[in-house]
Amino acid sequence: MQLLRRSIRFCLTLFVALSTGSTQATDHGVLNRLLEEIEKIPMVDTHSHVPLPGSDTEILKDPNFHYDVSWLLGSTTYAGEFLYGKDWPDTKKMLEINAQHAYYRPIRQALVDLYGLNPEAELTDGNVKTISERMDAKRRDATWYGEVYRRARVQHVITIEEHPDSLSHIHLPDTRIFPMWNVDFEIVYVATPVNDKEQKTTGFRHRIEQTEKHFGVRLHSLTDMETLIDREITRFFERGGVGLKSTSAYFRPLNFDTKVPRLVAQEVFAEVAARKIPSADRRRHLEDYLMTRVLKKLNQLKKPIQFHTGNQQSWNLVANSNPLELNKLLYDGQFSDVKFVIMHGGYPYTQEAITMVRYFPNAYLDLAWMALFSPAAAKTALADAIDMLDGRQLMFGTDSANLEEVLAEKVEGGFLTEQVALQIARRILYSNALELYGLASPQAANPTNSVLLRP
Repeated sequence: MQLLRRSIRFCLTLFVALSTGSTQATDHGVLNRLLEEIEKIPMVDTHSHVPLPGSDTEILKDPNFHYDVSWLLGSTTYAGEFLYGKDWPDTKKMLEINAQHAYYRPIRQALVDLYGLNPEAELTDGNVKTISERMDAKRRDATWYGEVYRRARVQHVITIEEHPDSLSHIHLPDTRIFPMWNVDFEIVYVATPVNDKEQKTTGFRHRIEQTEKHFGVRLHSLTDMETLIDREITRFFERGGVGLKSTSAYFRPLNFDTKVPRLVAQEVFAEVAARKIPSADRRRHLEDYLMTRVLKKLNQLKKPIQFHTGNQQSWNLVANSNPLELNKLLYDGQFSDVKFVIMHGGYPYTQEAITMVRYFPNAYLDLAWMALFSPAAAKTALADAIDMLDGRQLMFGTDSANLEEVLAEKVEGGFLTEQVALQIARRILYSNALELYGLASPQAANPTNSVLLRP
């Protein structure tokens, strides 16, 4: 079984073991030896969007709900854009168009690995009902969540969750779950206007009202906001948080200005506190100032932050996600102890991302999701990153191109010995993330998730 068959697909509902197809290596002896050893290495899921155990309890109580193929493909993150359908006839029509899509092929492999789809078959009228019934039965099995992680040998999972205490009820036999906090809307984008849909949903007319309710405070001034940032980030890590995250690239370019005068930020925040809406330019000044404050706190604590780069889907301009916009922050000199994690390989700016990371020891490249954009590009990026980066700077995410394939080609070409190839594999899959996020430290350990896989 290839490496990615034991990786977890980041989707809304299914814990999916990935595979990106057959190997191109010519020396199957080298490939098989590497694969056998790589299969023994535990993994760290550095970027999980898989719902936490118990998050679907209410929907499963609905007697009319069935976790079937059409529901999965229509609801899965991104795959739903290409495989939407209200029922199997609709889904089948979309599969006639998009069965080749990189978002779908790993899901099909999961149906093979987890639910018994014939490895040589596609979904058809003849097998979809059986597969759907198996999916629904497993989804209602309380042990299935942990079982899929066990099969995938995913030992540590980092998930978006601001409140570490909310993970205390999760008990998995072989996997620990750690929280990461996306600071965008509670902190950095406090001046962003609330749209009509959000107003109807939340009842808030201004985003600062959400922030105040969220933290149980009243923010009268920029000083209040600075105090909140310092206090809440410190508390987050004290309670077991392992990193912060920013998805700013969905909303704006990543060219944060670290030189915004405090007086300017103070004036803009005064407008926000008075429930006024500053101009777009003035909001940008405040965003820059608040992100700088977040990074200064991270620098003091020597902690990591993941920046979404690359893939934009339909949310924003592709150029906003260019990781080179972060070059100024890395070069600035104020943040040498912040650990910057460039997510998704920066795709399609992958070469730029690799080159930038190469020059900064506090920068890291995570290839998570790249294989879902393009397996071919992910393989090339992995090969180049192995050649160019410090051995501590590269992480695989759990859904990227076949590591064993890339390493086998380097061994065959005489570039690596098998011993060095396996050293690299262990660092990329496991050790680098363990060290970066401090997952082995007592502070980060979640005592309620007990037994771990042993390497």
